[in-house]
Amino acid sequence: MGRFEQWAAGYDDSLPAAVSEPVQAALLDLLDSHRPPPGVLVDVGCATGRLLRRARERYPDARLIGVDAAHAMLTAARPRPSGSWLVRARAERLPLADSGADVVTATLSCRHWHDLAAGLREIARVLAPGGVFAYADLTHPPPRRLNPRPRPDGLSRHLAAAALAIQAQRVISGTVLFPWFRLVIAGR
Repeated sequence: MGRFEQWAAGYDDSLPAAVSEPVQAALLDLLDSHRPPPGVLVDVGCATGRLLRRARERYPDARLIGVDAAHAMLTAARPRPSGSWLVRARAERLPLADSGADVVTATLSCRHWHDLAAGLREIARVLAPGGVFAYADLTHPPPRRLNPRPRPDGLSRHLAAAALAIQAQRVISGTVLFPWFRLVIAGR
């Protein structure tokens, strides 16, 4: 976590933060096409709260909860969107009630978790019946054409082990440094 503690003050001006903007927008677009607006949205690995601010614009009545293991990132998330809470915790030990979230998001953060399988089990635990996990991360380039059906991989196996089934997915193009992103909606 030391790297993220040090990075927090300038994170919103960094290349990864700039890259995450269109990825977060695309993930929320995919989410909107598969379910009604959430009552409770949890962003795991929220960093400085960029997705929460975007979610507030889309879901003005939702309760928003940002979770990050780096205290400095949460401190840098000020001002936080109205009606939102920030919680310091790891994905593997979410201090949230069972079945309390309609949507849990993780954008470019799963790769930093200590235990992906444990984090996904926690997400499944906090999802309400009918709730979904919306995930975005870097991926390999798609073969021959854009937006093919991504092949099964480690994430798919971990999702299945956490009793989460993929409902929708897309591969989108990014930038020269980060050319491809995989977006996944998985539900219980």
